[in-house]
Amino acid sequence: MRDVLFVVVVLSTVFCAAVNAYTYQIAYPLWGFVGREAFAAVHREYLRRLDSIITVPHVAMFFSAALMLWLRPAFVALAEAIVLFGLEAAVVAVSAFVAGPVHARFTRTGVCDEAGLKLLVRISALRVVLMAASCGLVVRWLLALLTR
Repeated sequence: MRDVLFVVVVLSTVFCAAVNAYTYQIAYPLWGFVGREAFAAVHREYLRRLDSIITVPHVAMFFSAALMLWLRPAFVALAEAIVLFGLEAAVVAVSAFVAGPVHARFTRTGVCDEAGLKLLVRISALRVVLMAASCGLVVRWLLALLTR
């Protein structure tokens, strides 16, 4: 069970880091080029596709990191598991409680306002940093595993 959980943690962490980097570097900046008339449809489609590619992997990342607090391989220290969970919980929290209201406003108004888009880009930059730190821990664990 610990091995399967470790694989889920590694894969979900790396996948979510990539998704967050893509969102920061490509998805959100491109919204600034979408015309006012088309934005509501683009945003609606983005949100429709969100679950399978963003929400589900982040939920898997969050809960697998939480489970690692109790079920972790011997080479993963409890303190490191706590740090990983904290980083990944912060990504989920900022997404839900800071980015979520911006997306709700975009949905309600059908407009991508400049302040909201700038906030999403800043939030996204924070998520990239948090996920890079998470990946650093995961790489450390993989190296520890390979050198045993």
